[in-house]
Amino acid sequence: MKTNQTVLLLFVLFLAATSIQAQQTEHKTIVINGTKFTYPLVEKWITEYAKVNPTVTIQLSSKSTGTESVDLSIIAHHPANNELKENQEIIYTGRYGLLPVTNRNNPILTTAKKGLTKKEIDKLFFEVTDIDNDQEIEKPKFRATIYSRENKACASTTLAGYFGHVSSEIRGRKVLGDDIYLLSAIRKDSIGITFNNLGYLFDTGSRKLKDGIALLPLDLKKETRNINTGDLDDVISILEKNKVETIPVEKIGFIYSQQTAGKEISDFLKWVLADGQKYNHSEGFLNLDKQDLTEQNNRLTEKFLSLK
Repeated sequence: MKTNQTVLLLFVLFLAATSIQAQQTEHKTIVINGTKFTYPLVEKWITEYAKVNPTVTIQLSSKSTGTESVDLSIIAHHPANNELKENQEIIYTGRYGLLPVTNRNNPILTTAKKGLTKKEIDKLFFEVTDIDNDQEIEKPKFRATIYSRENKACASTTLAGYFGHVSSEIRGRKVLGDDIYLLSAIRKDSIGITFNNLGYLFDTGSRKLKDGIALLPLDLKKETRNINTGDLDDVISILEKNKVETIPVEKIGFIYSQQTAGKEISDFLKWVLADGQKYNHSEGFLNLDKQDLTEQNNRLTEKFLSLK
C-alpha cells in the first residue's frame, strides 16, 4: 500500500514539475526593434520561426519605451566607432540594395538615356561647398529635387558613406518617418529623385516596380543591365553576383548585449542564419554571401559557446 502511495506521490510531483517547467518555457519572450524598413523581413522570420519553436514569443516593437527591455536591435548601416555600447555585438543576417528612383514623368528619363555614372549621381545627390567662400564647388548637371530621410537614418548614412560623404551633405528635402514616405514624395514631384531599398520600391507579390515611379537610368556593364528591366528577382540576382558601382549594398543585422543574451536569442539567430535566409528574397532583401554567412555562424558559435 505504501509503495503505491509513494509511486502516486512521485507521479504527482513529476506532473507539477513538468507543469512549472512548461509555464517557464512559455514565458520566454524576445523583444526586437530598430530600423523600420526591415520589419517586413523580420516579421516573416518571426512567423516562420514560431512554427518550429512555438515556446518562444518574439515581439516586434515599433518604438522602445522606458519600461520595455529590448533584446535585439536591428541595424542597417555600418556602425560608427562609438555607436555600440560596451559588451554589445552585431550578428549580420542579410543585405539590402539602394536603388535610385524618380517620378515616372521626370524628363531625366529621356535626357539621361545613356545612364548616369557614379560621378554624376554623386553630383546629383550631394552638395559639397567651399568653406572659405561658402559656395557650392560644383552644381549638378540635371534639374532635380532630392528627397532623403533625416541624417541619422540608416539609409541616409549608408548612401552618403558609399559615395564618400556624410549624410548632412545630401541635397534637398528631408522626409520624416519611414523610408516608404520617400515614394509618396517623388510621386507628387515630377523632378523628384530618391534612393530606396528594394522591398519598398517593388511590389513583392508581382515582383515589379510600384506604380508612379521609375528607376533612374544608370550606366551599367553588360552583365548587370537587366537591372533596368524593373524585375525584382533580376535585381536581387545581379546584386548578389556583382558589385554595381552605382548601387550601394549594405548589411542588416541584430545588435545584442553579451550580458543579457540567452539561449533563446542564440537559437533564433542560428535559425535566421540557416533556415531564415530562404525568406530574404521574397521580401526584397539579399542573402549574405557564403563567406559572410560562415563568418557570422562562427562568431555566433563563439559568443554563445557556453550556452546549452
